[in-house]
Amino acid sequence: MTALVFGLFGLVVGSFLNVIVLRHGVRSINGRSGCMSCGSQLRWHDMVPVVSWLTLRGKCRVCRARVSVQYPLVEAATAVGFGFIGASSLSVASQIVSCIILAVLICIAAYDMLHTIIPDEWAYSFATLGFISQFLMPYTGQFSIWSVLSGPLAASLLFALWLFSRGRWMGLGDAKLALGIGWLLGPVLGVFAVVAAFIIGGVVSAPLLLMSSKWWRGLVRKFTHTGTSPNVVLGFTMKSEIPFGPFLVLSCIIIWFASINGIDPLQALGLLP
Repeated sequence: MTALVFGLFGLVVGSFLNVIVLRHGVRSINGRSGCMSCGSQLRWHDMVPVVSWLTLRGKCRVCRARVSVQYPLVEAATAVGFGFIGASSLSVASQIVSCIILAVLICIAAYDMLHTIIPDEWAYSFATLGFISQFLMPYTGQFSIWSVLSGPLAASLLFALWLFSRGRWMGLGDAKLALGIGWLLGPVLGVFAVVAAFIIGGVVSAPLLLMSSKWWRGLVRKFTHTGTSPNVVLGFTMKSEIPFGPFLVLSCIIIWFASINGIDPLQALGLLP
Protein backbone atom coordinates (compact mmCIF):
# COMPACT_ATOMS: atom_id res chain seq x y z
CA MET A 1 0.00 0.00 0.00
CA THR A 2 2.86 2.37 0.85
CA ALA A 3 4.51 1.65 -2.49
CA LEU A 4 1.26 2.51 -4.31
CA VAL A 5 0.89 5.81 -2.47
CA PHE A 6 4.51 6.71 -3.20
CA GLY A 7 4.05 5.71 -6.84
CA LEU A 8 0.94 7.85 -7.32
CA PHE A 9 2.72 10.76 -5.68
CA GLY A 10 5.63 10.10 -8.03
CA LEU A 11 3.34 10.58 -11.04
CA VAL A 12 2.43 14.05 -9.81
CA VAL A 13 6.05 14.90 -9.01
CA GLY A 14 7.14 13.60 -12.42
CA SER A 15 4.73 16.00 -14.12
CA PHE A 16 6.26 18.85 -12.16
CA LEU A 17 9.78 17.69 -13.06
CA ASN A 18 8.90 18.04 -16.74
CA VAL A 19 8.00 21.66 -16.10
CA ILE A 20 11.32 22.26 -14.33
CA VAL A 21 13.34 20.63 -17.12
CA LEU A 22 11.60 22.43 -19.97
CA ARG A 23 11.50 25.88 -18.34
CA HIS A 24 14.94 25.90 -16.72
CA GLY A 25 16.84 28.96 -17.92
CA VAL A 26 13.96 29.94 -20.20
CA ARG A 27 11.05 31.12 -18.07
CA SER A 28 9.61 30.89 -14.59
CA ILE A 29 8.01 27.65 -13.46
CA ASN A 30 4.97 29.71 -12.47
CA GLY A 31 2.08 30.09 -14.87
CA ARG A 32 -0.25 27.81 -16.78
CA SER A 33 1.08 25.06 -19.00
CA GLY A 34 0.48 25.35 -22.72
CA CYS A 35 1.23 23.64 -26.01
CA MET A 36 4.81 24.23 -27.14
CA SER A 37 3.60 24.61 -30.74
CA CYS A 38 0.35 26.61 -30.75
CA GLY A 39 0.52 28.08 -27.25
CA SER A 40 -3.02 27.05 -26.28
CA GLN A 41 -3.49 26.52 -22.54
CA LEU A 42 -3.87 22.93 -21.46
CA ARG A 43 -7.00 21.80 -19.67
CA TRP A 44 -6.79 19.76 -16.50
CA HIS A 45 -7.71 16.55 -18.32
CA ASP A 46 -4.86 17.13 -20.77
CA MET A 47 -2.35 17.09 -17.93
CA VAL A 48 -3.12 13.77 -16.21
CA PRO A 49 0.32 12.13 -15.95
CA VAL A 50 0.94 9.44 -18.60
CA VAL A 51 -2.80 8.88 -19.20
CA SER A 52 -3.36 12.14 -21.10
CA TRP A 53 -0.38 11.54 -23.38
CA LEU A 54 -1.60 8.04 -24.20
CA THR A 55 -5.22 9.16 -24.68
CA LEU A 56 -4.20 11.94 -27.06
CA ARG A 57 -1.72 9.62 -28.78
CA GLY A 58 1.15 11.98 -28.08
CA LYS A 59 -0.44 14.97 -29.82
CA CYS A 60 -1.86 18.34 -28.84
CA ARG A 61 -5.66 18.33 -28.65
CA VAL A 62 -5.89 21.67 -30.48
CA CYS A 63 -3.20 21.77 -33.19
CA ARG A 64 -2.34 18.04 -33.27
CA ALA A 65 1.37 18.79 -33.02
CA ARG A 66 3.50 16.01 -31.58
CA VAL A 67 4.09 16.08 -27.84
CA SER A 68 7.49 14.81 -26.72
CA VAL A 69 7.68 11.30 -25.31
CA GLN A 70 9.77 12.85 -22.56
CA TYR A 71 6.57 13.71 -20.68
CA PRO A 72 5.28 10.17 -20.03
CA LEU A 73 8.78 8.73 -19.66
CA VAL A 74 9.75 11.18 -16.90
CA GLU A 75 6.39 10.73 -15.15
CA ALA A 76 6.51 6.93 -15.33
CA ALA A 77 10.16 6.76 -14.23
CA THR A 78 9.44 8.97 -11.23
CA ALA A 79 6.39 6.92 -10.29
CA VAL A 80 8.26 3.60 -10.48
CA GLY A 81 11.24 5.00 -8.59
CA PHE A 82 9.10 6.50 -5.84
CA GLY A 83 7.15 3.26 -5.57
CA PHE A 84 10.36 1.29 -5.13
CA ILE A 85 11.55 3.67 -2.43
CA GLY A 86 8.17 3.45 -0.69
CA ALA A 87 8.39 -0.35 -0.68
CA SER A 88 11.88 -0.35 0.84
CA SER A 89 12.72 -0.82 4.50
CA LEU A 90 14.38 2.58 4.75
CA SER A 91 13.36 4.95 7.52
CA VAL A 92 10.87 7.69 6.73
CA ALA A 93 13.63 10.30 6.73
CA SER A 94 15.73 8.18 4.36
CA GLN A 95 12.75 7.65 2.06
CA ILE A 96 12.08 11.39 1.85
CA VAL A 97 15.72 12.17 1.07
CA SER A 98 15.83 9.30 -1.43
CA CYS A 99 12.79 10.65 -3.28
CA ILE A 100 14.40 14.08 -3.51
CA ILE A 101 17.64 12.53 -4.77
CA LEU A 102 15.77 10.51 -7.40
CA ALA A 103 13.87 13.60 -8.57
CA VAL A 104 17.11 15.53 -9.02
CA LEU A 105 18.71 12.63 -10.92
CA ILE A 106 15.74 12.36 -13.29
CA CYS A 107 15.87 16.11 -13.93
CA ILE A 108 19.58 15.89 -14.69
CA ALA A 109 19.14 12.97 -17.11
CA ALA A 110 16.21 14.58 -18.95
CA TYR A 111 17.91 17.97 -19.24
CA ASP A 112 21.17 16.45 -20.43
CA MET A 113 19.26 14.51 -23.09
CA LEU A 114 17.72 17.76 -24.35
CA HIS A 115 20.70 20.10 -24.12
CA THR A 116 23.81 17.89 -23.60
CA ILE A 117 24.67 19.89 -20.51
CA ILE A 118 24.13 19.43 -16.77
CA PRO A 119 23.21 22.58 -14.81
CA ASP A 120 25.76 23.22 -12.07
CA GLU A 121 23.12 23.92 -9.44
CA TRP A 122 21.52 20.53 -10.02
CA ALA A 123 24.84 18.66 -9.98
CA TYR A 124 25.91 20.37 -6.75
CA SER A 125 22.50 19.83 -5.16
CA PHE A 126 22.77 16.13 -5.92
CA ALA A 127 26.31 16.03 -4.55
CA THR A 128 25.14 17.66 -1.32
CA LEU A 129 22.24 15.23 -0.97
CA GLY A 130 24.56 12.31 -1.75
CA PHE A 131 26.91 13.37 1.03
CA ILE A 132 24.03 13.80 3.51
CA SER A 133 22.65 10.37 2.59
CA GLN A 134 25.75 8.71 4.05
CA PHE A 135 24.40 9.48 7.50
CA LEU A 136 20.95 8.05 6.69
CA MET A 137 21.39 5.01 4.46
CA PRO A 138 22.19 1.72 6.23
CA TYR A 139 24.11 0.21 3.29
CA THR A 140 26.87 2.86 3.37
CA GLY A 141 28.37 1.52 6.60
CA GLN A 142 30.13 3.53 9.25
CA PHE A 143 31.19 7.06 8.27
CA SER A 144 34.95 7.31 7.73
CA ILE A 145 37.59 9.12 5.73
CA TRP A 146 36.64 6.91 2.77
CA SER A 147 33.13 8.32 2.96
CA VAL A 148 34.60 11.77 2.31
CA LEU A 149 36.95 10.58 -0.43
CA SER A 150 34.37 8.45 -2.23
CA GLY A 151 32.99 11.43 -4.16
CA PRO A 152 36.33 12.73 -5.51
CA LEU A 153 37.41 9.16 -6.19
CA ALA A 154 34.40 8.46 -8.43
CA ALA A 155 34.77 11.81 -10.17
CA SER A 156 38.52 11.51 -10.76
CA LEU A 157 38.28 9.32 -13.88
CA LEU A 158 35.81 11.60 -15.64
CA PHE A 159 37.70 14.69 -14.54
CA ALA A 160 40.90 13.22 -16.00
CA LEU A 161 39.15 12.51 -19.31
CA TRP A 162 37.80 16.05 -19.39
CA LEU A 163 41.21 17.53 -18.54
CA PHE A 164 43.31 15.55 -21.02
CA SER A 165 40.79 15.93 -23.87
CA ARG A 166 40.15 19.60 -23.06
CA GLY A 167 36.45 18.86 -22.96
CA ARG A 168 36.28 16.99 -26.29
CA TRP A 169 35.68 13.51 -24.80
CA MET A 170 33.79 14.37 -21.64
CA GLY A 171 32.02 17.36 -20.17
CA LEU A 172 32.99 18.71 -16.77
CA GLY A 173 29.34 18.39 -15.72
CA ASP A 174 29.68 14.60 -15.88
CA ALA A 175 32.54 14.72 -13.37
CA LYS A 176 30.44 16.91 -11.08
CA LEU A 177 27.62 14.39 -11.34
CA ALA A 178 30.03 11.55 -10.52
CA LEU A 179 31.03 13.42 -7.37
CA GLY A 180 27.51 12.93 -5.98
CA ILE A 181 27.39 9.34 -7.22
CA GLY A 182 30.49 8.52 -5.23
CA TRP A 183 29.12 10.07 -2.07
CA LEU A 184 25.77 8.35 -2.53
CA LEU A 185 27.14 4.86 -3.21
CA GLY A 186 30.48 4.82 -1.42
CA PRO A 187 34.01 4.46 -2.83
CA VAL A 188 33.75 0.98 -4.35
CA LEU A 189 30.24 1.10 -5.76
CA GLY A 190 30.70 4.73 -6.80
CA VAL A 191 33.65 3.86 -9.04
CA PHE A 192 31.82 0.75 -10.24
CA ALA A 193 28.82 2.91 -11.22
CA VAL A 194 31.03 5.14 -13.36
CA VAL A 195 32.61 2.14 -15.10
CA ALA A 196 29.17 0.54 -15.57
CA ALA A 197 27.94 3.77 -17.19
CA PHE A 198 30.59 3.37 -19.90
CA ILE A 199 29.42 -0.21 -20.49
CA ILE A 200 25.76 0.86 -20.69
CA GLY A 201 26.73 3.69 -23.02
CA GLY A 202 28.57 1.26 -25.29
CA VAL A 203 25.63 -1.16 -25.39
CA VAL A 204 23.26 1.67 -26.32
CA SER A 205 25.58 3.45 -28.75
CA ALA A 206 26.57 0.37 -30.78
CA PRO A 207 23.09 -0.15 -32.33
CA LEU A 208 22.79 3.59 -33.00
CA LEU A 209 26.05 3.58 -34.93
CA LEU A 210 25.08 0.38 -36.74
CA MET A 211 21.77 1.89 -37.88
CA SER A 212 23.69 4.93 -39.15
CA SER A 213 26.27 3.00 -41.15
CA LYS A 214 26.56 2.70 -44.94
CA TRP A 215 25.95 -1.05 -44.62
CA TRP A 216 22.64 -0.42 -42.87
CA ARG A 217 21.61 2.19 -45.47
CA GLY A 218 22.29 -0.30 -48.24
CA LEU A 219 20.31 -2.99 -46.43
CA VAL A 220 17.34 -0.68 -46.01
CA ARG A 221 17.39 0.31 -49.68
CA LYS A 222 17.61 -3.33 -50.72
CA PHE A 223 14.89 -4.87 -48.57
CA THR A 224 12.42 -2.11 -47.65
CA HIS A 225 10.85 -0.16 -50.48
CA THR A 226 8.39 2.01 -48.59
CA GLY A 227 7.92 5.69 -47.87
CA THR A 228 8.91 5.18 -44.27
CA SER A 229 12.19 3.43 -45.04
CA PRO A 230 14.32 6.53 -44.35
CA ASN A 231 12.92 6.61 -40.80
CA VAL A 232 14.85 3.47 -39.84
CA VAL A 233 18.17 5.04 -40.87
CA LEU A 234 19.80 7.18 -38.21
CA GLY A 235 22.39 9.90 -38.53
CA PHE A 236 24.87 9.12 -35.77
CA THR A 237 28.63 9.01 -36.34
CA MET A 238 31.68 8.50 -34.12
CA LYS A 239 31.82 12.31 -33.82
CA SER A 240 28.18 12.70 -32.76
CA GLU A 241 27.70 14.28 -29.34
CA ILE A 242 25.86 11.79 -27.14
CA PRO A 243 25.13 12.93 -23.57
CA PHE A 244 26.81 10.75 -20.96
CA GLY A 245 24.77 12.01 -18.02
CA PRO A 246 21.77 9.72 -18.63
CA PHE A 247 24.07 6.66 -18.61
CA LEU A 248 25.60 7.79 -15.33
CA VAL A 249 22.15 8.35 -13.84
CA LEU A 250 20.85 4.97 -15.01
CA SER A 251 23.90 3.13 -13.70
CA CYS A 252 23.70 5.00 -10.38
CA ILE A 253 19.98 4.27 -9.89
CA ILE A 254 20.35 0.55 -10.67
CA ILE A 255 23.24 0.11 -8.22
CA TRP A 256 21.64 2.39 -5.64
CA PHE A 257 18.29 0.57 -5.68
CA ALA A 258 20.06 -2.79 -5.49
CA SER A 259 21.94 -1.60 -2.41
CA ILE A 260 18.75 -0.30 -0.82
CA ASN A 261 17.28 -3.76 -1.29
CA GLY A 262 20.26 -5.41 0.41
CA ILE A 263 21.83 -6.69 -2.83
CA ASP A 264 25.56 -6.24 -3.40
CA PRO A 265 25.87 -5.62 -7.18
CA LEU A 266 29.47 -6.81 -7.22
CA GLN A 267 28.58 -10.12 -5.57
CA ALA A 268 25.47 -10.49 -7.75
CA LEU A 269 27.64 -10.17 -10.87
CA GLY A 270 30.23 -12.58 -9.50
CA LEU A 271 32.92 -9.92 -9.24
CA LEU A 272 33.34 -10.58 -5.52
CA PRO A 273 33.19 -13.90 -3.63
